[in-house]
Amino acid sequence: MLKPSITDLRSLVERRWHGTVARVGAALLPGIPTGDAGLDAALGDHGIPRGKLTELFGAPSSGKTTLAFAMLAACTRAGDIAAFVDLPHAFFAPAAAAAGIDLLRLLVVQPPNAASARQAVDALVRGGACALVALDCAERRDVLRAHHCTRLAAQAEKTGTAFVVVSEGDSAAVASFASVRLRAEGLAPSWQTGSAGSGRLAGCTVSVAVAKSRTAAPGKRVRVAAFVPDVAGTFFAEPAELPPAPFHLDETDGRHDRSFVTA
Repeated sequence: MLKPSITDLRSLVERRWHGTVARVGAALLPGIPTGDAGLDAALGDHGIPRGKLTELFGAPSSGKTTLAFAMLAACTRAGDIAAFVDLPHAFFAPAAAAAGIDLLRLLVVQPPNAASARQAVDALVRGGACALVALDCAERRDVLRAHHCTRLAAQAEKTGTAFVVVSEGDSAAVASFASVRLRAEGLAPSWQTGSAGSGRLAGCTVSVAVAKSRTAAPGKRVRVAAFVPDVAGTFFAEPAELPPAPFHLDETDGRHDRSFVTA
């Protein structure tokens, strides 16, 4: 009886469990920059690894979504296509554009529920057209369980897609399957001095800790600059429909007075 080759065993496992067997010693794909040179250096100058799962986690308003936007901006600036699966339905296009994201190279999916979010992520990662697929599932720890992570991690490795999960860090499955975990620890304002001497908000910085990394030593902390865009008034809004101004007939000369009547 002939002994099966490594290739035969790999094919058997992939057909039986619909996954991808990791190849030890395989060349590391060039990563996607995080948008900050200091954070890239903390990750061993690899950035966000392609073909792997990366988790961005932190408490509400800790800066994790800001960090995700910086990565999406770096990806689209490089000419690649990215996708953002927005389960909380909190995506705001003017703010994303001001953060540097090329909206023409970004696919935004706003699924109605967790099951639809998983289906969207699975299709995007499996398709391989997007260099980076980000899933925002903060406050929803039940979105990705172990078997979901197994499939998505395998598909990401097969297509070379960087899969990023934005969460509150409360999913043991996501933490286990992640090759990189970045903890957002809070935002700090950055002020500039105006011409009149008064301070004006110029932006903010996000404190980021490398909680886990398979390409660099964990434990490093960096501050990532994140500018606060002035997006007020930059999008078109239909003028409000006002009621017609009241008028009355002046009996003395027959003229119409269209002035507003005040009490």
